[in-house]
Amino acid sequence: MMRKKQLALYAALLVTLVAPVPALARHPYRFVPSESCIRPHPPQASVTLAHARATVSFSPDGRGEALILKAVSAARHTILVQAYSFSDRRILAALGEARSRGVDVRVILDKTDTESYEHRKPVAAILSAEGIPVWIDNAVRIAHNKVMIIDGTDLITGSYNFTYAAAYHNAENLLYIRNAAALVHAYIANWNWRLSCAQAYAGRPVR
Repeated sequence: MMRKKQLALYAALLVTLVAPVPALARHPYRFVPSESCIRPHPPQASVTLAHARATVSFSPDGRGEALILKAVSAARHTILVQAYSFSDRRILAALGEARSRGVDVRVILDKTDTESYEHRKPVAAILSAEGIPVWIDNAVRIAHNKVMIIDGTDLITGSYNFTYAAAYHNAENLLYIRNAAALVHAYIANWNWRLSCAQAYAGRPVR
């Protein structure tokens, strides 16, 4: 009798192990655009970079921060920013200085940037006080882009958040591509799409 029970148990276990994966697991999650988005999802882009010049920096060593500060200081016309975690005060100050010399600076942030950080004012409030238009992209779970689009031709992106930790503590990569208008065009399309999903910062936390 005991052996029959053991065989039955083994048989049940075998059925469990070889059972087909549930149908739900076989079908990947499909993104459903938020109703708040005015613009359509931009198409996937494939471009050839014939005359671009790229610089790549790997953290931690602090050179990524210096690269960003140099790029921002060289901007003459526009800087479009998308940021998730943004707490590097030097980069914030550089954007404010760019705004004061007439550069059109516009920023899209994640909702977490509307809350105070280490007892300091929210990043959204700091940028807004500099006269920089700020929008909060809360139509998605996390607005995780880390992008600066400079003068319509240059691009900064990578895993690198605009934070002190990204520069000096974390393992990060930062890519700065210059003279890449075709590639930047795709990023501008995405920036405008996320802008159409965002809400203007109103001076209070966004949940």
